[in-house]
Amino acid sequence: MEVEVKGRTDGQDNKGFKATHIDSSLIGMYNQRSLADLIAENSIIHLKTYGSGGLATPSFRGTGPGHTQITWNEINLNNPMVGQFDLSLVPAGFIDDINIYYGGGSMSINSGGFGGVVDLETKPDWDNQELFFMNPGIGSFGSHSGLVRVKAGTKGFQSVSKVFLRNSDNDFRYLNSVAGESPLWETRENSEVRQKGFLQELYFRNSHSSLSARMWYQSASRNLPVPIISPTMNPPEKQSDESIRAMLSYGYAKGITDIHLTAAFIFDRLDYTNELASVDSRNLSKRIILKSRFEHQINKIMKLEVAVNDELNLISTNNYTGSKSRNLISSDAIAVTDLTRWLVTRVLVREMIQDSRFLSPDFNASAEIKPFREKYYFIKASFSKNSKIPSLNDMYWAPGGNPDLKNETGYTSEISWNMTSVISGTLKIKNDVTFFRNHISDMIQWHPGDSYYWEAGNIGNIVTSGLEYGIDVNYSLHGFNARLNAGYAFTKAGMAGASTDNQELSKNQLAYIPENQINALMRLTWQHFYSAFNSSFTGKRFLTADNSQYLPQYSVSNLNLGVKLNSGNLSGELGFIIENLFNASYQNIAYYPMPGRSFLVSIVLQFKK
Repeated sequence: MEVEVKGRTDGQDNKGFKATHIDSSLIGMYNQRSLADLIAENSIIHLKTYGSGGLATPSFRGTGPGHTQITWNEINLNNPMVGQFDLSLVPAGFIDDINIYYGGGSMSINSGGFGGVVDLETKPDWDNQELFFMNPGIGSFGSHSGLVRVKAGTKGFQSVSKVFLRNSDNDFRYLNSVAGESPLWETRENSEVRQKGFLQELYFRNSHSSLSARMWYQSASRNLPVPIISPTMNPPEKQSDESIRAMLSYGYAKGITDIHLTAAFIFDRLDYTNELASVDSRNLSKRIILKSRFEHQINKIMKLEVAVNDELNLISTNNYTGSKSRNLISSDAIAVTDLTRWLVTRVLVREMIQDSRFLSPDFNASAEIKPFREKYYFIKASFSKNSKIPSLNDMYWAPGGNPDLKNETGYTSEISWNMTSVISGTLKIKNDVTFFRNHISDMIQWHPGDSYYWEAGNIGNIVTSGLEYGIDVNYSLHGFNARLNAGYAFTKAGMAGASTDNQELSKNQLAYIPENQINALMRLTWQHFYSAFNSSFTGKRFLTADNSQYLPQYSVSNLNLGVKLNSGNLSGELGFIIENLFNASYQNIAYYPMPGRSFLVSIVLQFKK
């Protein structure tokens, strides 16, 4: 079972931009875990998480969770009320492929992703002979989970059904060193999580066209534990999430013309209760999304694309003054030119209309250079202007929302060097290094107002810059395979511009943005046996603007061992996972401890044609 984490350098959509791809072989190692675990342990995207099963939001390149777009087959999943997405709610086993687009490369899919976009793909595998797949698991802290996948079809039709269940008490022990005069071992309380999901996919195809219908239901019920400096609440805070996502897509390709049409409906419900504080928050959002894209190869060197998207948001909540709605239309024009053997350029221009109001146009321009004919080396460079629309909570939350907020504007530039070398028939090495810089103006932040509550305002500009390095080493010989994927990110992020009252603060690192991150995955396979060792390092994160308080750095490692057996059409697999192998004691968010060492045993039964 081979692991593939690679940069896509041959796709027109990514010309001049950094992009990485996580395929199903790696995703399969996380069938019992969440998308948050997969992203945190196998990318240089920083995740802020409140613990196992708790809220987990991504941060690209020093930007905030609202500057990261999460999409499903290019349909935006970010909740329009909060402007972000909780990765802990997605079972990794539901996803077939993951494409990560950094910086301006995200504009091929959506607007507002100053840091980037994580696109989750569910797609047909017409060559896969699998009919039935079952993967139950049991683990520490009262954890039980299971994934079932059923496939049926012909060469022109395919049905895929997926069901996922996960329950966990999350009653792990941790060392509380802040609540008393001396450290004390305690058991985490009120951290239970119950999740379930169902995904149905139908695919049709013929020689020139394809049609797909997808329906994804997801729900979660969880107690929200308090920070360890606070007394346990009884009854606890509770949150329930429920989503229904439906999508219908049509594609036509013949000769030099491609047409893609997608219609989607997304229903999100989030209810929060805190009986002790007499809070009962009810939030419902409905979205209707229409996307269209037309591609035409003009001649041997130029391809033109035109895309038109329309998203209607309908919100009903007891936290606004009345129901609210918003309609956002965007129109893109894209030109990709293969000017010479060694140079490809790409230009995108976007116009957006928000509730009949034309916004300032956005754009990006990129180039990809292949300096040597016989070598797989590339230089990529790009510059982008991108806009982010305020979330509806920022505009209408009562009290504190500000309907007069301006859109955030981001200018992003990056340059990267990609190199692939085949040392011999058994050894292949890929390297990439990227330098980036983001300048975001009119940052929306909540701040203390004149009254007792906080208010939203355009009060900040930030600049983030840094470098990213990745290496992929693959060695194969006589049935033995060894693969190493490793990445490093250095990120500086601080306030900038006239909006910074205290110029000394502009030299400080933004809260919860680590300067240094490292992750590495070593995978070994031999005949029926496999093992994987993953280790990630997160540098210290400051908690205050003056950088006087911080969370210390930490490193977490996981070990995965397994054996696969085949007998005709039936195959089986026994897997054993140790999470937090060295029992590190750490916090990702201040006063929210993370679990220590834990164990997970899973069984896979698979039947093929």
